[in-house]
Amino acid sequence: MSQKPILFRVTNNLGIGGIQRRLRSLLPKLLPWYEVHIVTYKAKGIFFNELQKQGVHCHFIPLKGKWDPIGIIKLAKLFKKYNADIVHTHSLGGNISGILAATIAKVPVKIAQVHLSSLHWYAKNKIHRKKQIIEENIVHLLFTNKILFVSKESQNYFLNHTRGLKHKVFLLHNGLELPKNSISIAPELSKLKKKVVGFVGRIAKGKGLDYFLEFAVEVLKQSDDFVFVIVGPGEVEKWKAKIPKWAKNDILFLGEKKDIYKYYKGLDILLFTSEPKIEGMPGVVLEAACLGIPILARKSEVLREIQEYYPNLKFIDEHVSKAEMLYKTLALKPADTSRIKEHFSIDAMLKRTIQLYQELMGKI
Repeated sequence: MSQKPILFRVTNNLGIGGIQRRLRSLLPKLLPWYEVHIVTYKAKGIFFNELQKQGVHCHFIPLKGKWDPIGIIKLAKLFKKYNADIVHTHSLGGNISGILAATIAKVPVKIAQVHLSSLHWYAKNKIHRKKQIIEENIVHLLFTNKILFVSKESQNYFLNHTRGLKHKVFLLHNGLELPKNSISIAPELSKLKKKVVGFVGRIAKGKGLDYFLEFAVEVLKQSDDFVFVIVGPGEVEKWKAKIPKWAKNDILFLGEKKDIYKYYKGLDILLFTSEPKIEGMPGVVLEAACLGIPILARKSEVLREIQEYYPNLKFIDEHVSKAEMLYKTLALKPADTSRIKEHFSIDAMLKRTIQLYQELMGKI
């Protein structure tokens, strides 16, 4: 029997995404202190086998929805089988299913985590969204020990829409694991002769790819100094069809990439176009900032939080020509990245996570 406390994390998948990349970096580092398990319930994802090889116990239990009774019972049996000490869930589906299963299994410490602001409750219908808010509010009020947030903005948004949970909230900034060795530029980018402006991340609702493409087309009308690249999974063909024929050679879709830092290395500017109040704490911006890449972005409160640590994050000014904004961003002096690397490092996140777990375990 393991002498270490048994930790379970619950998330929807281990594919390419901000939450998943944080888990990929953090979970192996928790192994000296905990027997670490992770459960996915929608898909396994690209990091599932990788984490397994590193000593993390990976489980896949499909759920048909956050209230799937059979799935929740299976999850509870899994927690009971390993005598879980801590269950730490992620996002709306994981928070409801995972916390309920942990309650059934009588797990002592139950932690939920919220990663987004307005998209955390994702229902399109206003009434359905209100129902999601009430459901999660009740679950946390009755059963959850702590609710974690990755930014002040996501925490404030959550508290403004729920009741009676203020004493349970805790701010836990994300951490990054930066490459220790020098990074080579991805071949697709190293051959480009123009300044490279990049979109990095999933092509999904709220990520602002439509804004990015409109921005790109407008710049290409004004200047031939730039090429725009989109790195990430999604409905590529649908978006390709929206690009004018004359611009297709300067707007490139590169697809999903595992070695993402090779693609950051090839960027001259990160153009971050997610809609305000969509992101929790955007890992893409943190990663680019830690590498010293100039960032031009749509203004939001969470980005102001990051800007405190990285001055070369600038906001789009709709009164200035888009090409001029890119030239101004390129002209920025290299920024000191020491503060952002220190605060948002994976080791700082590891330390904060262990302190929280130990504090909650001590209260049992």
